[in-house]
Amino acid sequence: MKKVLFAINTLNNGGAEKVLLTLLRYLDPKKYEIHLLVVFGEGIYFEQIPQYVRVTHIFPCKSKEATKEIREHVAKLYEQYVKESYDVMVAFLEGPSTKILSCCNDPMCRKYAWMHTNLKKRHRTAVFYKSFEEEKYAYSQYDKIVFVSEAIRVAFGEMFGIELVQNAAVCYNPLEAKTIRRMAEAYEVAHDKFTICAVGRVIPEKGFLRLTSICEHMVEDGRDFTLNIVGDGKEYDRLKEMVESHHLEKWEHLIGFQENPYPYIKNADLFVCSSLNEGYNLAISEAVILGVPVISTDCSGIRENLGNGKWGYIVENRKETLYQAISRCFDEPGFLEELKKKSEAGSVQDTYEGRLKKIESIIEDVVN
Repeated sequence: MKKVLFAINTLNNGGAEKVLLTLLRYLDPKKYEIHLLVVFGEGIYFEQIPQYVRVTHIFPCKSKEATKEIREHVAKLYEQYVKESYDVMVAFLEGPSTKILSCCNDPMCRKYAWMHTNLKKRHRTAVFYKSFEEEKYAYSQYDKIVFVSEAIRVAFGEMFGIELVQNAAVCYNPLEAKTIRRMAEAYEVAHDKFTICAVGRVIPEKGFLRLTSICEHMVEDGRDFTLNIVGDGKEYDRLKEMVESHHLEKWEHLIGFQENPYPYIKNADLFVCSSLNEGYNLAISEAVILGVPVISTDCSGIRENLGNGKWGYIVENRKETLYQAISRCFDEPGFLEELKKKSEAGSVQDTYEGRLKKIESIIEDVVN
């Protein structure tokens, strides 16, 4: 039996966390003894971790004190919380989990770091390191870095040096289409006018503030529609204030976090991704699985999400071009029908079993 330690920053409602849960359920407990180290013990997914996974957390929640401890005393944290030997260690998210597991110096342990975001666009992990050189050194301690898109692999190589990606792998996030389609039927969502849906954490990278600005522009144009934004996050209060101060409550609905967002996606006429920066957007792929037309801004990983435009419409990453594309769905019925056909073509892609097998093969060290 292979002994595997996964580490992740939190179990909040993000794409990486959802993928990790999927992976933990997939791995055979008869083949693997699985431990999970959560750096900050917060999040909604703790109750969904399989019972055969042993879970430990380091800090109760995110804080300035915890960040400083990781930055200044990471070796001490590693010794205190990683007391056993493992065959495999997987840092499943960039930042603190990657820094902590980089302290492992056991030559018999294979170490993998997963990259879910484009740090070149927004270097949000820098706060956990004393310097750029320290972060680069941490990544050099891994046997392989695994990227969720080719675009992220390229950006990482440009930022940290091509030598770190020469032994890299690209592994797209797995999605279980049958489960998504079943869950999409779980409850009814009102649909009495043209409905746009956006799903994701309400954080600056997702661009929901500019999507709200587009919403206001469309109201001024006299368009009748509903925009449902499904998600929660640190920018939620700011987004809510913007909706209310601009008197957009009739058109824009902030749904908050939904454990099952799929009925909102399924019952939409259009799915919109307004992101400034992405890794591999799970919600876009889920919309394609459900056959919902997709319009997305062009950022890291999106072209891979949408088959380079075969399964959705990709626009320049500016508010004006996104507004123009959404407006075409009102003004040109044929355009929306074209997007529908694109999404339906993408919905037949098998993205689950094969991708999970590839992840397992990396853990088993059979991928060169």
